Amino acid sequence: MTEILLIRTGQTQQERLNWLVYSPQEQEIIASGELSSAGNLNELSEKAANREVVVLLPSDQVQLKTVTLPTKWNRKLEQALPYMLEEDIACDVDDLYIAIGEATMVGEQHAIQVAMTDREWFEQWLALFVEHELPVYKILPDALLLPSVGEGEASAIELNQQWLFKQGAWHISAVELSWLSGYLTALGNPEVKHFSPAEDFPEGTNLQAQTSQYDLPLALFAKQLNNVKFNLRQGVYQLKKKSALWWGYWKGAAIFTAVALGSTLVIKAIELQQLNSQVDIVKNQVVERYQAAFPGSKVHPNLIKNQIKGALDRIEGSDESGFLELTTNLVDVFSQVNEFTPETLRYDKRRNELRIRARAKDFQTFGKVKTILEKQGLTVEQGSLNNDGDFVVGEIKLRGAA
Repeated sequence: MTEILLIRTGQTQQERLNWLVYSPQEQEIIASGELSSAGNLNELSEKAANREVVVLLPSDQVQLKTVTLPTKWNRKLEQALPYMLEEDIACDVDDLYIAIGEATMVGEQHAIQVAMTDREWFEQWLALFVEHELPVYKILPDALLLPSVGEGEASAIELNQQWLFKQGAWHISAVELSWLSGYLTALGNPEVKHFSPAEDFPEGTNLQAQTSQYDLPLALFAKQLNNVKFNLRQGVYQLKKKSALWWGYWKGAAIFTAVALGSTLVIKAIELQQLNSQVDIVKNQVVERYQAAFPGSKVHPNLIKNQIKGALDRIEGSDESGFLELTTNLVDVFSQVNEFTPETLRYDKRRNELRIRARAKDFQTFGKVKTILEKQGLTVEQGSLNNDGDFVVGEIKLRGAA
């Protein structure tokens, strides 16, 4: 599974930032630390390579609200939502960025969960991450990643001189130490399950220490990521699908792969020239494949064989040949198994090993993929498989000759 770089921002770009690199597969912290301000984000650019970047915003900058609706949630209601919120906010609705959560029910009435934050503030942080080449695919308010608890309970953890609270699935708060007594009273004095030492709570608070789960706040949050499907990056702020992450890392190699796959099909087509009835079809395939592999290139039909041979010679002499050989073996998998979707590729050149993190419809699909690859003479190692909603996610390692 892909490692995660978790970054927790401050209210302003001058405040310190917390960061942590976490491995979901090993369930361990790889590295952690702080930045004195957002101006030092460039220090995390290298750590973001080949990792999923998740940003946490301070919960006091993001308001969660459940809005009751006159009917079931639909596109027309989405367009009217800002005007439905006008009476509940103290600023111009146009200054807010409103993100949509899950449709739900309040008693017998339809409702929708929303998250609101200052649009300009949110865009400034997005621009800063782009400036420092940090491809953030998910953004959440930090306290939303606290573990869920039962009715009449609240979970809490201390972070940067504040206590973060979560009560229910869509109720979070960030509370200064001096406000604890009044806040807990307003909340109805719930039982507080705390995930860090709670020495500052007022006397009489019903505290339940979760000592066995004490951890760095960002580590606790990282463990809860799979339990929270919400993402502030949506609509005009949505990042491309996660599959685009590995495309960025392997763009050059993937282009060579496309050339190899296309050229292989072309060469096989050329051999069919002996069948006179298919000459015209073969010529068309050659031109189409070559143009797909080399967009913008001028095609000389009479010299196409030499053009392809030259392209293959260049590929075989490059450092990407091991990667190409392994990825070429994936062609049969994609043609035979429809519901098997790769999310990330990681290639270890020294070991000539390709790690594929993928999503499939069930566990049997991974077994089918493993069987196909082994029949091709590859060494295949299947990692752990996990349910992710309606899908199964897991990792497969392919190893060629060292």
